[in-house]
Amino acid sequence: MNKSGIIYDKLEAFIKKFYTNELLRGTIFFVGIGLLYFLFTLFVEYFLWLKPTARTVLFWTFIAVELFLLLRFILFPLFKLFKLQKGIDYNEASKIIGSHFSEVGDKLTNFLQLSNDQNKSELLLASIDQKANTLQPIPFSNAVNFGKNKKYLPLAIIPILFFAFFYISGNSNLITQSLNRVVNYKQQFLPPAPFEFQLLNSGLQTEQNKDFLVKVKTVGKIVPENTMIFIGDESYFMEKINADEFQFVIPKLTEDTEFHFEANDVSSNDYQLKVITVPSIANFEMVLNFPNYLNKKQEIIKGTGNAILPEGTKVTWRMNTLATQKVDWLDANSKQTFAKNENLFSFSKNILQNTEYQILTSNNKVQNYEKLNYQISVIKDQFPTITVNNAPDSLKIGKNYVLGQVSDDYGLSKLQIVYYPKDLPSNAKRGTIAVKKDIYDQFVFAFPGNLPVEEGVNYEYYFEIFDNDAVHNFKSTKSTVFSDRIATETEKEDEMLKQQNDNINSLAKSLKSQEKQLSEMDKLKKMGKEKDNLEYKDQQKVNDFIQRQKQQDELMKEFSEKMKDNLEKFKSDKNDEKKELLEERLEKSQKELEKNQKLLDELQKLNEKISKEELFDKMEKFQQNSKNQKKSLEQLVELTKRYYVEKKMEQIADKLDKLAEKQDKLSEKTNENTTEKQDEVNKEFDELQKELDELEKENKDLKSPMDLPKTEEKEKSIKEDLNSAKDQLQKQQKDKAKPKQKNASKKMKQMSQDMMEMMASGEKEQLDEDIAMLRQILDNLLAYSFSQEDVMNQFKGLKRGSPSFNKNLKKQQDLKQQFKHVDDSLFAMSLRNPKMAENITTEIGNVQYNVDKALENLVEMNISKGNSHQRYSVSSSNKLADMLSEILNSMQNQMQMSGSGMGKPKPGQGQGEMQLPDIIKKQEGLGEKMKKGQKKGDKPGEGEEGEQGEKEGNSGKDGKSGKEGSGKNGKNGKSGQGGGSGNSQGNQDGENGEDGEGNAKEIMEIYKEQQQLREALQKELNKQGIGGSGQNALNQMKQIEKQLLNKGFNNEVIQKALNLKYELLKLEKAIQEQGEDKKRQSETNKKEFNNQTNALPARLQEYLNSIEILNRQSLPLRSNFNQKVQEYFKTND
Repeated sequence: MNKSGIIYDKLEAFIKKFYTNELLRGTIFFVGIGLLYFLFTLFVEYFLWLKPTARTVLFWTFIAVELFLLLRFILFPLFKLFKLQKGIDYNEASKIIGSHFSEVGDKLTNFLQLSNDQNKSELLLASIDQKANTLQPIPFSNAVNFGKNKKYLPLAIIPILFFAFFYISGNSNLITQSLNRVVNYKQQFLPPAPFEFQLLNSGLQTEQNKDFLVKVKTVGKIVPENTMIFIGDESYFMEKINADEFQFVIPKLTEDTEFHFEANDVSSNDYQLKVITVPSIANFEMVLNFPNYLNKKQEIIKGTGNAILPEGTKVTWRMNTLATQKVDWLDANSKQTFAKNENLFSFSKNILQNTEYQILTSNNKVQNYEKLNYQISVIKDQFPTITVNNAPDSLKIGKNYVLGQVSDDYGLSKLQIVYYPKDLPSNAKRGTIAVKKDIYDQFVFAFPGNLPVEEGVNYEYYFEIFDNDAVHNFKSTKSTVFSDRIATETEKEDEMLKQQNDNINSLAKSLKSQEKQLSEMDKLKKMGKEKDNLEYKDQQKVNDFIQRQKQQDELMKEFSEKMKDNLEKFKSDKNDEKKELLEERLEKSQKELEKNQKLLDELQKLNEKISKEELFDKMEKFQQNSKNQKKSLEQLVELTKRYYVEKKMEQIADKLDKLAEKQDKLSEKTNENTTEKQDEVNKEFDELQKELDELEKENKDLKSPMDLPKTEEKEKSIKEDLNSAKDQLQKQQKDKAKPKQKNASKKMKQMSQDMMEMMASGEKEQLDEDIAMLRQILDNLLAYSFSQEDVMNQFKGLKRGSPSFNKNLKKQQDLKQQFKHVDDSLFAMSLRNPKMAENITTEIGNVQYNVDKALENLVEMNISKGNSHQRYSVSSSNKLADMLSEILNSMQNQMQMSGSGMGKPKPGQGQGEMQLPDIIKKQEGLGEKMKKGQKKGDKPGEGEEGEQGEKEGNSGKDGKSGKEGSGKNGKNGKSGQGGGSGNSQGNQDGENGEDGEGNAKEIMEIYKEQQQLREALQKELNKQGIGGSGQNALNQMKQIEKQLLNKGFNNEVIQKALNLKYELLKLEKAIQEQGEDKKRQSETNKKEFNNQTNALPARLQEYLNSIEILNRQSLPLRSNFNQKVQEYFKTND
């Protein structure tokens, strides 16, 4: 190739490199400027959220710019590079090369010019060659330097790095969202909300009829205050659980459901919740068929599978279902499938033990969906329960009552008491106590009740309750064992005497306190006279006094009740008049104390009203009543003490007689006649000696001691014989001991008889003395009455300042002292004679009160009022005289009867046993005798002459008919003012009196027969075991005995005898019916009894009424509740 061709080739290479460089630089500019404009476009849309029109302009502007840049920087260089478009020519290239290479300069241009010259000469050619040679070594392509494009690279790299930063930082959405909106320039785009909803639930699927909890979170710059969920056509506020979290429970879904959220006009997308159909139980019940022996009807339990059942109950489960193909019954040991009939499933099983089980439901979509856990508790037929405790000590009841509670889970059948001598359970006997055929009952029992027991034996007993479980042979439970001793009659008497002595001492102490109260009352009365008006402190003193007095009266009432109760317990072999009088007086004293309580209440009301005059008038009346009451109670205390001493003496004599018999029997029994047995007798005699010493001391404490027999020498002699017999027995010389034993027995029996005879003779002597004393008292009382009447009449005509006023006032004072002697005598007599009743004390108090008030008014020159009190005094003294006259007549009749042979029976005397028909026959005979006795005498006189004396003489007193054989006409009548008078001596006329003295012997005989019949009836009733049923007949007999002594033969006594006959016939019929019932009953080898105890003590009855009894009748409860009821009684009673 010629040199010129090389130059041209080099120029072509330069031009290609030149445009390659242009393409490289254009690419950098295209990328840099295009990306920057792209970012500019995106940012414009990102920040401005242009409308579709603006975004259209923006989009196409971007396209235009990018096309321009592509054309300018990419396509044009490409076209020129590939000669598709005219680029620079050789001349332009030569200039560029010449400007780059200084040594080239214009040489290349000149070369091109010479080469293009058409007139080529050799010189021209030579010049061209020269130029070519000169230019050939120069590398024209070096005039283009690619490295100069490096300075343009940042223009492309910076936008690229910018894009990389957004993608790496996670903010690519800034570019993509804007790009999306720019590209989709026709689509409407709204600016983004300040927050968006983010559903937190992992899945939108739930089961049918279950609640579904939807949770949503808001993400954005703003947190809405409230969010609502839209379900179908309904909307609800969601619960806010955190600052940006909300939840809502969609209840009981049955089908697919769509929902979305809205808050602050921002809505979420729509969501769909899928609901899966699950098996379900529409109706569930258990049918319970109980064991036959329980006699319980079929029961149905609905809605639950839990139950408490008796053992052996057959349970059938029945249920209606929805969307269910299978139901299983599963326990710890087995799995069984319910029988299916359309939608009804059923399964049966006998339950014998506690069972925990599940019921599982399944369908095609869900297996074992519902796992219902239930438990069945089996109640074995439990043993009955029994709780027995002693009655609370606070009730202070005489007997040892026990209170029992029995219960069973299904019912009781019977309750028995099992008793036996201590340490001998093999000799046990049984008795039956009535019990309800219910699940709960209570009972009260006081051993021995009506059980046949032996005296002097220590018994142990317990109660046994049986349930109604016939399958298990009536299960039973026993109570704890109780012990009791059946006291002998002697021990009972000892205890009663001791109690009575304690009661007497307690009442005596209470009476001393009453004395202080009376002194306090005097001070209050004095205060009332000194003050015109009562101050608050004075009222408080009165109120304190009333409260103390109420307490005092309560104490005295309590002690008198105890004394009366104790007296009623005393048994007597004969009609004990003293006992009856004491009981009557104690009863009246209780009523008087009750009256005092009412007066105290009135005093309290008046004190509150500050009614001074009425208050102290009432207080004066109360004081008078209290004095009379105190005096009467003092008499009662002393009389009861005397009665106690008498009874104690009788008891000691009886014990001595029994000990004599015991000693005599011991001497006859050779094998049993030992030192130990003899020592027992000696100790018993020592005890009797101690009792005699104590009795002597108690007798000395009496205000008027009784004449007790002197037994010291006899005691000493008996003691010597007893000790000698013991010594001989210790020496094994029974033959020598026997005479001493016989001798001691004889002496003890004689000593017993002497004591009884001494007591009887002492009573007779005391009666003689009392009759004589009472006659003297009557004479003194009549003298006082006449004198008082005379003084009263003297004062009637006197005026103030009269000379004889002081003289008569002195007489009145003397009369007061005169009556004081009468009072002292009567009081002394009342302390030993119970006939001096409280009405005597009341009248004495009335006389004293009126004499005191008469003197008080007469000293104050209030003659009319004083004269009125004198009149009351005379009236009361006359009443008193009449009462004493009646008592005197009664005592005289008693004396006559005593002379006819009446006396205390000797110990051991008895009556042959009679059957009830014999008693009825003899009672009829007695009734006939009474009728004949009534016909023998005249009708009872009315004491007409006495009444006449009273009418004619203003002061002729109490001409009443004599009682009990006195037959007096005008007894103790006094001469009246103005003439008429009654017979002051009175005429003893048996013919005109009631049941005159001639009938006394016959009355006494009938009385003794009536008493024997009563004792025989008592024995027969005890033998038949129906003592309570015959109590009415016994009481009527006692009333007849009392009427015979007091009134003899009269219509009232005969009527009572007829009533008694009717009562005895009823009793006989009752016994016959009882016998027929016994015949109809099957005989067993166990003796039983019915718990026919008497009425419970009032305090015990009140206690039983106060405690809570829930199960008085069968409670309509299920077994589990019955069980809880029983537990309640166990823990609370």
